[in-house]
Amino acid sequence: MTDERWDAVKAYLNKVWKAPNKYPDKGLLLSLSDEEITQVFTKKRLELVRLIQGKKPKNATKLANLADRRLSAVMRDLELLKKFHIVDLNKKGKNIVPTVTKEILILPLVKLKTRALDEIKATA
Repeated sequence: MTDERWDAVKAYLNKVWKAPNKYPDKGLLLSLSDEEITQVFTKKRLELVRLIQGKKPKNATKLANLADRRLSAVMRDLELLKKFHIVDLNKKGKNIVPTVTKEILILPLVKLKTRALDEIKATA
C-alpha cells in the first residue's frame, strides 16, 4: 500500500474516531486471509459492485444484463457479497434490488500489529 493510500485510510479512521455516530454504516473494515480475499474479490464481483454504484440497476435481472452474465451466476455473487456486507439485497415485490451501502472498504493487505486506534494518526 502506498503512503498516500495508507494516509487516506488513517484519515478516514480518524474521522470515524472523532464522530463515530456519523460513520457507522458508511465504511467496512475486513480482515481476510489471502485465500478469502481471492475468493471474495474476483474481477467479476468487483465489476458488479461498480455497475451497482454507477448504473443503479432496478433489479438483479437488469444487473445481469449490464454485466452480460447469467442471472443465476450474478445472484450467487451477490449473495456472497451480501454475506461480507458489501451489498444489500432488498426485495421489492418480485424484484431483488442490489445496493452498495458502503463508501469505503478497507482491506489491510499487510499484517499490522495491534495497537490502540488513537495511536493511528494521519499525517498532514
